[in-house]
Amino acid sequence: MSRVVSAAAIFFMAFLTQGCAVLNSPLKPALPELPATIMAAPESPGIRITATLLELVDDAMAKAYVNEAIKNNYDLRATALRLSASGLLLSRTAAAKLPGVDAGYAMSKSHIADGTGTENRHRVSLSLNWELDLWGKLADRHGARELNFQAMELAYQRAMDSLAARVLQSYFNVKANKLQLAIHEKRVNIYQSIEKTILIKYQAGLGTLDDISAVKTKTNIAKAGMEGALDAYSSAVREFEILLGRYPGMAIEFSENLPDVSLPPASVPASILEHRPDIQAALSKFNSARKDAGASHKERLPGITISADIFRDNKQLGKLGATGSSWSLAGNLLYPVFNAGKLKNEAKAADAEAKAAYMDFSMTVLQAMKEAENTFSKEKYLNARLAHLERAIKHAKTSSQYYESRYRKGLADIVELHTARDQELDVMADIIDVKASRIINRVDMALALGTGVFKRGDK
Repeated sequence: MSRVVSAAAIFFMAFLTQGCAVLNSPLKPALPELPATIMAAPESPGIRITATLLELVDDAMAKAYVNEAIKNNYDLRATALRLSASGLLLSRTAAAKLPGVDAGYAMSKSHIADGTGTENRHRVSLSLNWELDLWGKLADRHGARELNFQAMELAYQRAMDSLAARVLQSYFNVKANKLQLAIHEKRVNIYQSIEKTILIKYQAGLGTLDDISAVKTKTNIAKAGMEGALDAYSSAVREFEILLGRYPGMAIEFSENLPDVSLPPASVPASILEHRPDIQAALSKFNSARKDAGASHKERLPGITISADIFRDNKQLGKLGATGSSWSLAGNLLYPVFNAGKLKNEAKAADAEAKAAYMDFSMTVLQAMKEAENTFSKEKYLNARLAHLERAIKHAKTSSQYYESRYRKGLADIVELHTARDQELDVMADIIDVKASRIINRVDMALALGTGVFKRGDK
């Protein structure tokens, strides 16, 4: 008996020693340092602070369309359902930490040894099985699943923010296309007006057939451009309707104006790290991978399971209630000794996955910084372009008026008038493009800085 006790004591000491040895050597991936340059805050003087994407836009219809898209967009709704399913599956790892209880019934038929026939036996039982989480392995597995679910929640939040940004940008794009269509219509009207003027002058003996042919060429080119602009506008409207979850049937009318869009709040890199859901999701995935790696190491440790059964059995089913209950209790200690390196390699693989998750996190951070820097830089250059174009349009209008006046007086030819008109309309079209690009860039900037469609913490 003493030998059995001694052997058990030795085994138990080995059990604890092996466990403590692994626990005293926790997973420590060699994680790289992020470049110090990303800690430099971008310059953004004079920016008005806003809390959400919708607060950037001074347009009630745009806000209404964003809310409609969040409610009805099929891609976002599918993502929400998958997120709900993942939340329900968290119970798997949570349940693994608790005892499992099962009720059962069994019926068996056996041959009687004296050859007189067979014997039936009925049995009802209540069984309990419990793996003791001595090393925190099961807690690590559940923690990893919780962090992974948290990453999915953050990814959903990012998807919702991105959808809101796409709706706003598509809305602005449609309006810009309609303004461009108006420019083309104005170009057609101008050339039709010039046609009439030239025809009157020709009838008065002051023009040539070449003048009439030249302006008709310009008129038809302008009409072709107008058809192209109409096609671009129609396509933009249908794309917008799809984002809203509507049938793409050109059922939405848009006014010909671009709304005011404020700059998003200025953010230093640390604030970006805090506010961007994709960065927080990548961090959650890394922490999940670390917990999985820790659990994989603990798979190599000894484990203890406890099982218990309470049961009644009888030859007759109807007499089970009158039968006394029996019980059994067993404890199992399992120590993985040889598995051809399976558990060791799985632990190494989990370490590698954790390091890869950190690399993903690092790349996500750097990508976020690049996106923010790009939008700040683009804002600067778009403002400079717009300033030059606004000065140019003043001169272009003056030039058009000058050559039109001279042409009516017979002091300038039709080519000079065409050139002046074309230049004015080209500059007007460029101004619309730059203004639309600046609005779209400001939405991108808000998204890059982690400004969401709702305030963080709101549902």
